[in-house]
Amino acid sequence: MRLTLAALIALLPLSATADPSFVDVSAASGLSGGGQAAWADYDADGRVDVLIGATLFRNLDGARFEQAALPDGIGSMSGTWGDCDNDGDLDLFTFGGKFGLALNNSDGTFTAAELPEIPVVNSRGACWVDLNADGLLDLYVGGYEKWEEAVYLDAALINEGEGRFVVSWQSSEEGKRSARGVAAADFDEDGDADVYVSNYRLQPNILWLNTGELPMADVAVERGVAGVAKEEIDYTGGIRYPLSGHTIGSAWGDLDDDGRLDLFVGNFSHPPDYQDRPQFLRNTGAPDWRFEDMSADAGLAWQESFASPALADVDNDGDLDLYFSTVYGGDHSVLYLNEGDWHFRDVTASAGIDAVKTYQASWADYDGDGDLDLLTGGKLYANTTEGGNYVRVKLEGPGSAIGAIARVQVGERTLTRQVESATGEGDQSEMTLHFGLGDYEGLVTVEVAWPGGAQTAHDVQSGRTVTLRAE
Repeated sequence: MRLTLAALIALLPLSATADPSFVDVSAASGLSGGGQAAWADYDADGRVDVLIGATLFRNLDGARFEQAALPDGIGSMSGTWGDCDNDGDLDLFTFGGKFGLALNNSDGTFTAAELPEIPVVNSRGACWVDLNADGLLDLYVGGYEKWEEAVYLDAALINEGEGRFVVSWQSSEEGKRSARGVAAADFDEDGDADVYVSNYRLQPNILWLNTGELPMADVAVERGVAGVAKEEIDYTGGIRYPLSGHTIGSAWGDLDDDGRLDLFVGNFSHPPDYQDRPQFLRNTGAPDWRFEDMSADAGLAWQESFASPALADVDNDGDLDLYFSTVYGGDHSVLYLNEGDWHFRDVTASAGIDAVKTYQASWADYDGDGDLDLLTGGKLYANTTEGGNYVRVKLEGPGSAIGAIARVQVGERTLTRQVESATGEGDQSEMTLHFGLGDYEGLVTVEVAWPGGAQTAHDVQSGRTVTLRAE
């Protein structure tokens, strides 16, 4: 009997690789600033660039960066990249105390576009997501608060094409929450990305189920991702809710290689044990698409000021590892290696990472050498880990393919990655999808679920970056 390529690959296990190691190359690279970071190849030269806070840095040669210009009025706390006008290049939405939209001119420059009045006073998280299934990227903008004075509204901006947006939904006065990070993923595999909002002040988190229409339904409680509800309290602005967690940022990713997107909920927590600790939540799949808490034996040591998480396969062994920042003096941001079966091991010290008091946490292969590098705490850490093959997949389609999911089968493991516009609180990792393959070399089959439900499969050579386009 002749075996197919996929069947042959399924017989091959992934081998172990060396523990990760990193080198601080901040000074040599020319990057600076500890604000939230959003990676993207905005000038389409094959090298990934980065927005840090309100400053754009262009990647010159895979080793050095220089500042690039943004239009007046563009730039605030952070930003997120996505092709909102479907012209094939990446546009930029910036948020914080003010909002801006920069449309890419395809020549390395941008033009500021007009936005409607957004009923969000202060935002710490926003993401691109197609909310009405029309092939155009919309915006979900989370609203934060002013301590002991006001809690601000969230809003959804619908894309009408050619860089024009209208505010089509905003949270109710009783439903508003102190939003921090916003991240989207098609967790139920129905062809559209759903929106997870990380809320602070011991508030329940929100999971908006995308049906292609507004308003969306919050299914966080029934799916097991709202937090651990306790007694109800009243809060600033007349809102009431059950005590849950101080979530600053969360991250979607397949943590157990079963082909489904799981969720890491990044809870800051003071010492009292009624406050939710960080949660590893396993997606149990069809038919209910609920989440199971796997945190108890995961091995994450408690620190009070956990803040912004970002997932990546740092050692090219095929599974997603966890980087998690902290924001109090005395606490330390950490790198945990995924050892399988929902067990994680702290390798921060041996990896050479030393970052404290930061919300900056995002991954990209800035030097193009086939492994993922880390930007955190105002430092760029180059990945120098030995061993481990890879394949990197750049997906091209409407809306820069945000919401698309790609899978590679290796042994009994289904390596799954998604194109996303945000992770943690206000950060964005590179949109090119990275799959570690251990010591496997040869062809792999990449299966892609595109937004809208179309499926494609491609045989690609490992050890390189390939571009796959929606058909």
